[in-house]
Amino acid sequence: MSDQIYITGHKNPDTDSICSAIAYAELKRSLGINAIPMRCGETNEETNFALEKFGYQSPELVEDVKEKSIVLIDHNESNQSPNGIEEAEIVEVLDHHKINFNNSKPLIFFSKPVGCTATLVYEKYLEAKVALTKNVAGILLSAILSDTIVFKGPTTTVSDVEIAKTLAKIANITDLEKFGIELKKQKASLFGKSATDLINSDLKEFNFKDKKVAIGQIEIVENSEFESRKKEILTELQKIKEAKNLSLIAFMATNIIEMGTTLLCVGETEIIEKAFHKKVAENSVYLKNVMSRKKDIVPPLEKAFS
Repeated sequence: MSDQIYITGHKNPDTDSICSAIAYAELKRSLGINAIPMRCGETNEETNFALEKFGYQSPELVEDVKEKSIVLIDHNESNQSPNGIEEAEIVEVLDHHKINFNNSKPLIFFSKPVGCTATLVYEKYLEAKVALTKNVAGILLSAILSDTIVFKGPTTTVSDVEIAKTLAKIANITDLEKFGIELKKQKASLFGKSATDLINSDLKEFNFKDKKVAIGQIEIVENSEFESRKKEILTELQKIKEAKNLSLIAFMATNIIEMGTTLLCVGETEIIEKAFHKKVAENSVYLKNVMSRKKDIVPPLEKAFS
């Protein structure tokens, strides 16, 4: 294996996945480790906004990590990892999701039930007694505001909020909520995006009792634009289900203003009804106060499949 360590988030990377990889690589390099942040997918408008604001470029795109030394950031399930992960050497995992991980060798695995991996990266800076620059603080703050939906998401913890306040001071962000809303609005518009792009922008795959399931999510600030695209999106969901041989594919359109999600689903939709105790009509169901895939969707779905 190479003496270089690649730090990578998951496929279809979000702001936490990218910004945490960059910040953690900077920490590793400050400690004398040859660490390189990478991505295994295209960055979205929100992430690009955060990177540009704080003076970063998107990390290197690496399409296959075979025979590379890897640190996994913001995920631990192999089907969300880069191509070639089976033939890579995983040396560390830093994550805040449920654990579904196997490895043949001992490694460092750091996981906590917080709202964002960036919160854990900040803790690693404290542990190493390395000062954060304004720009590192800015991208970590962006990641926390993104993943916690500006502290409205159900996975938000006291640690996320307190660390975000500390990071805001270092990054010279005086109004957290204003900056958070500005950040979240960057990818809220559906204009000019194909149904395929919308679905794949944040699509994660899971295995529930040997059933392959995919769950995507977008965030919106008003419903009319999404409602006008539902038929088109459902058609594409059916195509993806067949192409990936999925038992179920679900797609969350989460309104961050109204605090609710319209869930589109194709496949074994009776599982959706079992999980959420609501009737699915025309492949759609509205779930009030549901904001988080990790906390609100995955656990009841996994239980319903069991």
